[in-house]
Amino acid sequence: MHKGGQKSNFYEVLSLGNSDSVGFEDIKKAYRRMALQFHPDVCPSSMKDESTKRFVELHKAYETLSNPVLRRIYDYELGLIDNYSLEFVSMEERTANFPTEVWERQLYGLKQRSAIRMKRKKI
Repeated sequence: MHKGGQKSNFYEVLSLGNSDSVGFEDIKKAYRRMALQFHPDVCPSSMKDESTKRFVELHKAYETLSNPVLRRIYDYELGLIDNYSLEFVSMEERTANFPTEVWERQLYGLKQRSAIRMKRKKI
């Protein structure tokens, strides 16, 4: 999970390929397959600590990638790291504009739906 001092990304943790081609069902299948393999209750006691660490990381990966909003943020951050090598930029700086864009789109959608409802009430 740590290769050359760098933490693997969540797609690698779940042994999945390119983030663009991975769907929810792929994520769920990979998580279940690997969870059965690394669950602390099924591993030998000599490997319990390592399997617990692996299982926790698998769970974090699944929780992030199975949630569409968290996955989009994660993919965005991963893209910044991969494409621009922003090793020295804090997470706050990297994601400063992303949440604003998400909120603006959500507010725009809410305003549109509200306007449609108001028109229906007037008719």
